[in-house]
Amino acid sequence: MKVTVIGCGNAFSYKNYNQSFLLEEGTSKLLIDCGTRTPMALHNLGIDLKSITDVYISHAHGDHCGGLEELAFLRYDWLNKPRMYNDYAPGKHVHYAPKLYANKHLLKDLWENTLSGGLKSMEGFDAVLETYFIPMPVEPNKSFQWKGWNVSLVQQIHVMTGSVIMNTFGLFVEHVSDKTKKKLFFTTDAQYFQPEQVKLFYDKADIIFQDCECIGCNTVDKRMLFKSGVHANYGQLAGW
Repeated sequence: MKVTVIGCGNAFSYKNYNQSFLLEEGTSKLLIDCGTRTPMALHNLGIDLKSITDVYISHAHGDHCGGLEELAFLRYDWLNKPRMYNDYAPGKHVHYAPKLYANKHLLKDLWENTLSGGLKSMEGFDAVLETYFIPMPVEPNKSFQWKGWNVSLVQQIHVMTGSVIMNTFGLFVEHVSDKTKKKLFFTTDAQYFQPEQVKLFYDKADIIFQDCECIGCNTVDKRMLFKSGVHANYGQLAGW
C-alpha cells in the first residue's frame, strides 16, 4: 500500500500543519478526510480528484463538508443523472460514485445538518446522500475492510466535557491476512485527549502518521507555543 501525506493548510492559516492522507492499493484510492483545500492540494501533487474511489470522513467540520461537496459535484454525472439505486430497477446498484466511510451517526448528521444544504437544492429533483456517494456506515469503535486492509475507528471521550463522545480521532490500519505488513496509525481529529487514550494503538503501530496544527510546546514549563484548538499538539500526544 502506498501512503501519500497531503499538506493542505487548515481553516486558520496557510501553513500546512493540517494534513490529509491518501492510501493507494492497486487502482483504488482512499482519501482520509477531504477539507476545502484538499482538492487543490491533490491537484498540486498531480492527483486527479476524479480518481478518488473511496473517502473516509472523521468529523463534520465545515471545511470537510466543503471538500465533500466539491468531490460530489465533480464526480456526479450531470448528463445521465445516475443514482446509487436505479430509478427503473429498484435495488440495483449503480456504482458511479465514491464510497463514503464514516461513523453511522456521522453519516446521518453529515447529510441532515450540512451536505443537504449544498447538494439537495438541485433543480428538478430532491437529491439524497446516495445521489453523490455510496454511504458505508461503520458502527462506533468498530472497523471496516478496504482492499485487504482492516481499518479500525478509534474514538474518544471529550475530556473537556467528560461526556461527549467524538466520532473518531484516529484510524488503526492493519492487513487482514498478511501479518508481515506494517501496522499503521493515522490521527484524524485528535482534540483534547489524554496520551493514555491512544497508548494502546501507538504501542501496536509500526508507523504513526501524525496530523498536527501547531509548532510545538515548551516542555520545561509545559506551555503551548501554538494551538489552534482543533487538533492536538506534539506535547499532548507524547505526554510531558
